[in-house]
Amino acid sequence: MVVKNLNGHSIASCGCGSWLSHWRSYGKPSEDFSRRQSCSVVTCSNPIEEGGRVQKEVLEGMRALGMVGDASWYIVPLCSECNRKRGATLLVENGCGLASARVEETCGVGVIGDPTTQGT
Repeated sequence: MVVKNLNGHSIASCGCGSWLSHWRSYGKPSEDFSRRQSCSVVTCSNPIEEGGRVQKEVLEGMRALGMVGDASWYIVPLCSECNRKRGATLLVENGCGLASARVEETCGVGVIGDPTTQGT
């Protein structure tokens, strides 16, 4: 799955304590990914250290196939090196288990409303 790293955009954290804790509570990764325990970026083998804020990305060739983007924000497990790649397009494992960054749909504490409108 192709995502765009949104880190650097200012949205408040949630009541889970960190975005990584939020992902651990709401991400629902596949069994294979759960055993992997490394960064969700396909080419990275560093350990998971942070929860990165991302959006699903649709590349030009995918648009030709009728695929559309998704404006929602999600949390994925990343190493700190990959999480620092602000604005970068990342290829992450399909089974990494995207967690919604909309806390009112998950833990219910913190940001009110759509996080895509917070601090951008």
